Amino acid sequence: MNYSPSSCGLFGILKKDGSNKINGSKVAKSLDIIKYRGSNKGSGYASFNLNQNNYYSVKTFYRGSEDELKRIFKDKNMEVSDCLVEDAGNIKSYCFNVSLDNINNIDEINDNLWLDNKGRVYSVGKSLNVFKGVGYPLDVAEQYSIYGKYADMWLAHTRQPTNSPGNYPYWSHPFSSFNIAIVHNGDISSFGSNREYLKSLGIKSFVGTDSEVIAYLFRELLKKFDITETVKILSNSIDDPKIKYRYRGSVLDGPYTLVIGYEADDDLYMMCLTDSTKLRPVILGEDDNNYYIASEENQIRLINENAKVWSMEPGSYFIVSMKKGIISSGRQNRDEGTTYTPEKYDIDALEIDYNKLDQNILNTGKDHVTVKNVFGHRYIGMEFPDKRKTLDLYGYCGNCLMNLNINNHVNVYGNVADDCCDGMIGGKVVIHGNAGDVLAQAFQNGRIYVNGNVGNRAGLQMRSYSNFKPYLIINGGFDDYLGEYMSGGVILSFSNTEQIDGKYIGSGMIGGKIIIRGNVNKNKIGIQTDRIINKNILRSLYNESLIDEEFYSEMKDKSIVDILENMPEEGRKYTDKLFNKHEIPFYEYRYLNKDEQNELEEIVRDFDTEMGTDNIKYLHNKFTIITAEK
Repeated sequence: MNYSPSSCGLFGILKKDGSNKINGSKVAKSLDIIKYRGSNKGSGYASFNLNQNNYYSVKTFYRGSEDELKRIFKDKNMEVSDCLVEDAGNIKSYCFNVSLDNINNIDEINDNLWLDNKGRVYSVGKSLNVFKGVGYPLDVAEQYSIYGKYADMWLAHTRQPTNSPGNYPYWSHPFSSFNIAIVHNGDISSFGSNREYLKSLGIKSFVGTDSEVIAYLFRELLKKFDITETVKILSNSIDDPKIKYRYRGSVLDGPYTLVIGYEADDDLYMMCLTDSTKLRPVILGEDDNNYYIASEENQIRLINENAKVWSMEPGSYFIVSMKKGIISSGRQNRDEGTTYTPEKYDIDALEIDYNKLDQNILNTGKDHVTVKNVFGHRYIGMEFPDKRKTLDLYGYCGNCLMNLNINNHVNVYGNVADDCCDGMIGGKVVIHGNAGDVLAQAFQNGRIYVNGNVGNRAGLQMRSYSNFKPYLIINGGFDDYLGEYMSGGVILSFSNTEQIDGKYIGSGMIGGKIIIRGNVNKNKIGIQTDRIINKNILRSLYNESLIDEEFYSEMKDKSIVDILENMPEEGRKYTDKLFNKHEIPFYEYRYLNKDEQNELEEIVRDFDTEMGTDNIKYLHNKFTIITAEK
């Protein structure tokens, strides 16, 4: 609880055209408030200043002297300017300018330096400048005087090493290549195939971390595709099967959130990619002056309390340009939530460490405590799960809010982050804003109300036993895997079905009930077999004369649920064996029966009282009701 590192942390900020340049102090502070996500093994910053330089700025970590390094470049017909020498801790960093006409041999120099164990070229760009080292965010910021620097765009990263050492700055983020910089949180499981693909293009050396290959992949793809197509290829969302196959070595796989900065055509671009199940957190934002990408909402709020923020859809991408604005928003239905301010309060949490707020609440000696300026604080309530306290929390709650809660009543006037209300066995949590991913994991008893939207895997492994039964009520929409592996309790969503972005609803559930207002698209329910597999199975059934040619032609491009609903009797006895029918829960579109209405009426009235909504009127409407079996 005193210190709990958890993956990496990242930040990106791009100014809008006509706005002032961004001071590095804002970036360093926004990274420092999530230092618990990283360690002292590495941090770094990348600045972009749009200009018309006729040279590249080249930065190199090198073990030898300045004269020796200049000679290496001169031997490759690259005249360099006087060096700016910076102390990068246990190695020196040399920065000098190289003419645009003489930059072609950079990759060869880089390979030779690394293979000879002498150093590494770590930044090349007209607008780009990378500053990275070993240490916490503020250590590296002080080392490179980040507070005194201004830029049009910044990327920043605090590192929790997983795939490579942290004793030299070679392995710290950002990684860059020719006007490109990236910062990354997660693990690229496709690292091996990505590296082999790059080797086939002539790149010989790598520092050994999965993050570096992304910068090279982005550079190579941009030689043939525009930015949007490049992003689609990397994230495996390109539609053209020929391109998908030919460039399969460029596709990223694994849990990742990725931020890319890029300068091209007298403009700056900032991008964010997430994996298809969004297993690493990210929040997007915008205000009158800037665009933002962050691991946690409080990083954005630190710069502008009133910025609009929204989460990304799993597997989506966000692209924004300094001059063109938002090209792809990362979410079709943006809901930025609401800001609240208390009239009176007991605690101002702004200057309290994230892991000390619980003790401050206990020290009040009160049963009803109001806290303002909750600012990404984690673990709230975990030191008093059974104290029967009422908490009014104003701000933006961090991870693990009210995990293991037994009988506390908590009102959150703002948004909450990921992994909140895990293992709750009683009490009530009322969230007036949005909730992040994995809300109510292993939720066993009590009530959780959300007025806004929820992220991925809400209600994961919800369960009930004896007289314990959990209720998760959602006023807004939800992302993928709602009620995954659910075995008990009730999830009720009043979202309009047109606003539902989530897929794989109820996948793997063995009990409980999911109730969603309106007629949900059946193709979003459960884990459904790939349509190519469906087509091959239908072909086999046709070859065995179990279906006719007309049925095959009509169904070969349909989903599994369409096929199963229309399967003729002759083929039906084979469907359970051939199709993954067991991965699709039972669903029906109907009115609630009397028992269901009686069970939910008091809970929905309570929800309406807490939220000021009028959802009770919907109980007589039709719902999509999903259960493990009929």
